[in-house]
Formats: sequence, structure tokens, C-alpha cells
Amino acid sequence: MGVKVVLAIAMLAYIVRTVGGQRGAEGIGEVMARLRWEWIAVALGVHVVGTSANVVRWRALLKGQGIRPNLSFLIGSLLIARFFGAVAPGGFTGFGGWRIYDVAKHTGKVARAVATIAVETLVGMLAFGSVVMLGSAFGARFLGSSGVLLVNAAFGSIIALGVLFLARPFLFATLASLLPAKIRVRVQTLIDSLQAYRGKSSILVTAVLCAIVTHTTHFLIYVCTAQAVGATQVGVGEVFFGSALQILATMVPITPNGIGVRELTALALYESVGVSTAVAVLIPVLGFAVEMSVSMTGAFFFLARRSGYAPTIEVDDPDREKVAAAAIPEVPEHAWPQIGRGVTIGLGAGLLAGSIVGIGEGLVVVASGRTGWWVIAYGAIAYSMFCALGGAMMGAFLAWTGRLLKREAVAEPAAYARSAAMMVAVIALGLGAFRIRRDVFEEQLRWVSAQGLAVLLGCVLAAVVLYLALAATIRFVVARKPGAVMLRAWGSPAVVSALVIVLGITTVLAGGQPAEAANGRTRPPAHLPPEHQGAGNVLVVVVDTLRADHLPSYGYESGRTPNLDAFAQDAIRFDQAFANASWTRPSFASIMTGRYPSSHGVMAKSDALPEDLVTMAEAYASSGWHTTGFVTNYNVGPYFHFDQGFDEYHYLEPEFVLWADDSAAKLLLVQFLRQRIEGVRDAFFGVQPGTAYRDAETVNSHLFHWLDRAPREPWMMFVGYMDPHDPYFEHPYTGSGYGRAAHQAPSLEEADHLRRLYDGEITYWDEHFGRLVEDLRRRGLYDDMTIVITADHGEEFGDHGGFWHGTTLYDEQIRVPLFVKLPRGRRAGTVVRHWVQSVDIMPTLLAEAGIERPDGVQGGSLFEGTSRVYAEESHEGNVLESVRELRGTDELKLITANAGNPRGLPVRELFRTDLDPRETRDVSPDDASGLEHTERALQAARVQAAQGAVQGEEVELDPDSRRQLCELGYLTGEACEQ
Repeated sequence: MGVKVVLAIAMLAYIVRTVGGQRGAEGIGEVMARLRWEWIAVALGVHVVGTSANVVRWRALLKGQGIRPNLSFLIGSLLIARFFGAVAPGGFTGFGGWRIYDVAKHTGKVARAVATIAVETLVGMLAFGSVVMLGSAFGARFLGSSGVLLVNAAFGSIIALGVLFLARPFLFATLASLLPAKIRVRVQTLIDSLQAYRGKSSILVTAVLCAIVTHTTHFLIYVCTAQAVGATQVGVGEVFFGSALQILATMVPITPNGIGVRELTALALYESVGVSTAVAVLIPVLGFAVEMSVSMTGAFFFLARRSGYAPTIEVDDPDREKVAAAAIPEVPEHAWPQIGRGVTIGLGAGLLAGSIVGIGEGLVVVASGRTGWWVIAYGAIAYSMFCALGGAMMGAFLAWTGRLLKREAVAEPAAYARSAAMMVAVIALGLGAFRIRRDVFEEQLRWVSAQGLAVLLGCVLAAVVLYLALAATIRFVVARKPGAVMLRAWGSPAVVSALVIVLGITTVLAGGQPAEAANGRTRPPAHLPPEHQGAGNVLVVVVDTLRADHLPSYGYESGRTPNLDAFAQDAIRFDQAFANASWTRPSFASIMTGRYPSSHGVMAKSDALPEDLVTMAEAYASSGWHTTGFVTNYNVGPYFHFDQGFDEYHYLEPEFVLWADDSAAKLLLVQFLRQRIEGVRDAFFGVQPGTAYRDAETVNSHLFHWLDRAPREPWMMFVGYMDPHDPYFEHPYTGSGYGRAAHQAPSLEEADHLRRLYDGEITYWDEHFGRLVEDLRRRGLYDDMTIVITADHGEEFGDHGGFWHGTTLYDEQIRVPLFVKLPRGRRAGTVVRHWVQSVDIMPTLLAEAGIERPDGVQGGSLFEGTSRVYAEESHEGNVLESVRELRGTDELKLITANAGNPRGLPVRELFRTDLDPRETRDVSPDDASGLEHTERALQAARVQAAQGAVQGEEVELDPDSRRQLCELGYLTGEACEQ
């Protein structure tokens, strides 16, 4: 109670300070000076009508219980209850509590008094919801259409539940039958009283109608006070609905009688539609004063009753409670649950449930992407072990509590079936809701919305149906031979479930193959056509998250990359190179296909590279090159079809736990356990490298091993390093690191520290890049090779108020390094300053090799450049486009973003990048011609990018896929908490 008083005082102090500050509002004194007192009188009359309806409702419900007090008792008791309700902390200590006490004191029927107030509360909720739904037609200005729908959905559910229990009072007894006998004896009189309204529909209808009148008049009190203070900026209907919301807010018991909460709610609602501060505060204050003017009269009735008060109250059937309590028999001890048997039943049910879930989720993983059948067996075993442990613990607990409560044991077939079906249904509910939100709504669905609640309700109903169907099926099986015989034997549920697992594993081993086989493809040896004979090897290196302006070759003084600097002397450096997206998957896809994201269709997190596109690897392979790839970023693994065209494609998986491979790690259970295990590792041993990606030393070791057995035919190798990507580690490794998964929103004060870590990762990569170059020289391959070094995107360190990447198209995220070394030192040491894009890499390399340009390729030549640079993406709710265009000698860049984007970016920004390379000043308000020029260019680029567009293929983002994307920073917030 003390906390509630403190909260109420704090809220009132805030209101007083707000009104005192005025914020441009009229003064309280001025409003009160022109107060229309006739409306206050009307409000008082309306309140009397509502109180009278409340008396009639209570009298009708008491009559349904066989209690017949006179009218004077009812009026006096209700007014006393209102008085206590005004000063009590709330709940049964106030309005309801006094009336229970008063009736029980003078009749001795506590259960009937409690049942009356319980049903009155149920009737009141039904009536309150009905009136609120009626007034919601005027609530759009307060809550918006979606908010109104949400309110209607919530109260519609409450009304449906209330009507169900009022129309079928036996449901109270049905719920009570689930309780142990000892508890049922204690509550039976209450249950019997609740059922007293069966067949008395006229009483219930009267109570509902009176409750509707009570709540309607309650809202109308505030409509009258709004008229009294001259609240002309808000309509009568809006005040009616606003009053419902402020009364609803007072039901949260954080202050005595809602004091402070009521006023703050009204202040927020009415000010949002233009009502002055003073008027907004006076509407609830005067309304509450009207209520209290009636409630305070209860103090006089209470004082008048202090001695000698003995009302005449008739009670029908006074022995009804004793008869009801005597009808419940005691349960003998031999019929109580046995703990040992509870463990056995729970163990077996868990094994069966786990095998069903594991095989089911394994099949989904297999069907959703390139992965081996082994995941089904792994899923069956892993889930069975986990659910068996949980089932055994649950069985022991239920048996122990059953004995404690002296409850009769559930029949074993039913217990086994219900336990297994419940575990399957609960896991299926979580997985189903997760996949619908991700795959159907592309993560845009908010659970706290009308649509979200509808989806969630649908998932719950589906889970209930699954539970009922599965429980009935399992019970049918185990209630008959041989299931019944096995169930009666010790440990038999475990035997039944183990057979299911063995059958599943046998099926998998008979027709499946390990997941690793999906990492590579084979084809017959090809021979170079005469026109390509003598062509050299090609190495394409993409360094993930490497921004150009953090390299000494691009003028960065704080970095150290001696090996890349030396390589630049053998290569052509493109000073103005830009990625076509700022996160990995669409950017890699543009590099590999020469197409913009709109064309190749890889935009969403579940998108895979379409099979009908011709990739760089496929073009080389079809012309006789041996193609191989080494990547360690999950976004470009075989799961998303980036292995197209490669004779060998090696996804260097992070380190997994529990002997899982990449396929098995896609299971929800493995994800859950991995997070816990890695959390313990982090807590006791520091941030562990290798859990998000493999470092450059590890990647190089695979490259060197492959080079030892490289084919004689020319080869094209594609390599993806990830070291500049978070988590950032100190080098030499000290056990400390910093990653996006644990730090979604670093403070700007941390920017310098993160830059230092980032620069250290670049230097670490450079060291191992130098070793690769040295090895190629030692093998005599370097001079005749074509080598490309670039990045998929950059990284932000507070440049525009944020961190990481994937949510903006500013240059720190899309300006990338690009070095092209041609065979035998052609054009070595050249610096090219015209604009180029990632889509230009593929067609340029193919042209150098004399390979025909595939249909649909949109990029041009790196050596010719472009006069327009286009980037686009739709990521984490941020739908972005940018175009870089020349106007004479002026360099203009336009960036657009969707309204209300999560990053909080302006809808439109225009920069003079030649004068403002860091994009700090938006010139769109001052440069109408430049804005018009770049908007036309953006439209043209958008049309060009969409030409020849293919439908992106989607793959299932299973829980481990989600976890890996969370670790890499491509999923955040609620998406990572599922």
C-alpha cells in the first residue's frame, strides 16, 4: 500500500508540474472561471442512475443464490463499499470485499457471497467490453485503426469467454474436477454456488443489462465534465472512448483507486488530439470528484451501522453447502501416483515425443536446402535424449505433487499419451509461430498487434488440435496389445520409443548420405577449347566487411597492411569502387552473377541464389576451367546455393558442439544447447574464436592443401575471408573480443576502441594474405595469374550515428577496395579513378579470359567505368536505394529509405560527394535541380536493375540458421530471442 501511495504522489506531482509549466495551455483558473455547472449537475444525475443500476444488478445476483436482503440494506452496503473502494488499495479489500463481508456476516453464507461477486465481476467484464467495443468506433484518433482492431479483438475474446461461462455454468465444475480431492472439498461450496445460476437466464440477462447501464453512465460522467470545461477539440464519442481507456488504465493496481493513473492517461490521450493541458487534466479530475461526491456518502451509512444493526435477510436452502461438500469421496493411498512409475512413463513419453519432433524437424531441414539425410537421425537422437530427460523430471514432479495432494493417479495409457502429445504440441507451437513470422511475414509481424494476435491464436489452436489428435492416437495404440503389454512392463515406454528411433536411423542410413557431400560437386574433366589454351589461373578474393578508407593504399594513415600495399604495386587499384548492397548475401550474389540485387533476387534473409542464373563459376567451368571455392561466411554457404558451378565448394564451418555438423546444427535443440554452452565458455574462458567463422590462418591452410593437389588445367578459385567482420579479436589472441551479437548498439564513445580492433583484424588478414602471395610465388603461379581483391561491403563506426553494416547505404558501408592484378604485370601500379561497381567484376574477368558473357549480366567493364552507381537492399525492415550520378562535374548521391524504417534514416538525402565525401550535409532542401536530376537517375537505375529479374529462391531459415545470422549481426532484437 505504501508503494502505491508513493506512486500516486509521484504521478500527481508530475501532473502538477506539467500544468504549472502550462506548455502553452490555458490556466486552470481560467477554465474553472467559465465552468458550466449545469453539466456537472447532469454528471451527478448520470452517476446516480449508474449506482442504482448497480444496486439492481447486485440484488438480482443475490436472488440467484437464494439470498433476499431488503432494499435499504443493499443501498447502504453498496455505498459503504464505494466508500471503502475509494480509500482502499483495491481488489477485494474495497468495493467487492466489503460486500462479501457484509452479506457473509449477516447470512453466514461466505461461498454464496463470494460467488455473487465473482459472477458480478464476470458480468461486469462482459458489459465493460461491450461498451468499449461500441465506443471504439470513435477511437481512431487515439489508437489508429490497428489499435482499435487490437482493442476489439481483446475485448471480443473476453466477451466470448464470459458468455461461455455464463451460459454453461457447469464449466466451473469441469475445471474444479481437475483439482485434487482435498482442494475440491475446500472449494466445492464455491463451485456449487457458481452453478446456482444454471437455468436462471432472466437473472443473468438482468445483471448484464444493469452492468451495461452502469458502465455506460460511468463513461458519460466524463463526457459531461468534458462539456463542462468546453473541450471543443474532441468529440463526444471520442471522450466516451477516451474515458473507457482511462478507466481501463486504473484497473492496473499500482495506485489507490487509480489516482494519478487516470489523470496521466487522460492527459496523454486528449493532448494528442489538440486539447489544452488544463482542460485535459480537468476532465478526469472533475469526473472523479463527481464519483467521490456519491461514494463519500457511504461513510455516513457506515457510521450509522456501528451498533445494533441487524437487517432481515431471507436465505433459501440453508444446508446446500454441506450436502455438496459431503459428495466428494477421499482417495485411498494405494490409488495415489507412484514416483518411480511417473519417472518411467515420463522417460518413455519424452523419447517418443523427441523422436517425432526430431524426425519431423529433420525432414523440414532436408526439404528446405542442400543438406544430408543424416540430420534426421541426429535430430531423432538429440531430441529424444533431451525430451527423455525433461519427461522423466516432469513425471517425477507430477507424481510427487499428486501424492502430496492425495490425488488419484491418471491411467497409464492416458498419462503416457498426454505427456508425449503435450511435448510435441508445445515444441510444434514454438516452431510454427517462429516460421510463420519469418517465412510468411518476412519478420515484419508484430505479436502485439491485431494481426499478430490472430496468427498466434491460430498457432495455439493448431497446437491444441495436434495435441488432441496425437494423444488420441498414442492412447489407442498403447491401450491395446502389444502396446498394452509393453506399457505394463518396467521401462516399456522407453522400449517403444527406442524402436521408433532405431527404425528412423535405419531408414536414414539405408537411403541417406552425410551432409558433407553437399559441399562439393563433381563433373567430368573438361578441356580448354583452342581459343582458351594458355590462359592463366584466376583467384578472386573477397574480404568480408573491409571498407576502403581503412586501408593505407586508400590514404588511411592509422592502418598497417604492408603485404596488400606491396600487392598494389603489381595490380591496378580502383579508387572509386562501390558495392551494390551493404550486407553479405546480396553483395556476394552481385559479384558472382554480375547482376543487381533486384535482378538476381537475393534480398531477404531467406533468399537463396536462384538455380537458373549463370554464375561466374559456371561460366568458367563451362569453358574448361576447374572451379573451386573456399568460404567461411554462413551467408554464402551451399545452404543458400552459392556453390553453383563449382567443382569443389568448401564451406569452412564454425566449430559446433555435441558432434553436430552444419546440417545438424540447424536444429532448434542444437541451437539452444549451443547458445548455453558457448555462454558458459564466454563467461569462463573469454570470447572464443572459430564459433562464428574461421580465421585467415585456417582458411589459408585449406588453400595450401588444395594447391598441393591442384589440377593441371587452369583453375578459378573463389576465396572469402572474414577477419574484419565482427566479432573483432585482439591479435595476438588474448581471449578478448567484441561482437555485434552481444552488443547491438554500442555507444559512440566505443567507436575509437572498435576501430582499433577492426584495424587490428585487417592487419591480421594482411599478414596471412602475404603468406598466400608468398606461397603462390614459391609455386611459380603468381606471375601468370589474374588476382582480384575486393570486399562485399564496409563497416560503420558511428560515422552516421550507428555501427555495424546492412542498414544504410552511406559510403562507409558501400565503398570497397578493389585491386585487379593482370598476368605478367600488365598495367601494374596503375590507379583508376573512374567509378566501378561490384557487378562489373564478373563480366570483366570473363572478357579477360575470352569467355562469352552470359545472358542477363548487367555489369560493365572495370576498365571503362560507369557514370552511374546504383545500390539497393531490403534488410531488417530498412528498404534502401542509392544512386551516384554526375551533373556536369558535380558528383551527386541520392539515398532513399522507407518511411518509419527501424534505423531511423531520413526518407530522402542528397549529398555532394565531391565536396562532402563523408556525407555529412543533406543538400536536398537547397538543391531542387540536383534532387530532380538524381531522382530521375534513380528511377532509370531502378528500371535497369529490374530488367531480366528472376524470382529469388527461398530456403527455410531453421533455428540454427537464425542463430548464425544473429552471431554475424544480420538478425537482431526480437528475432534473436525466439
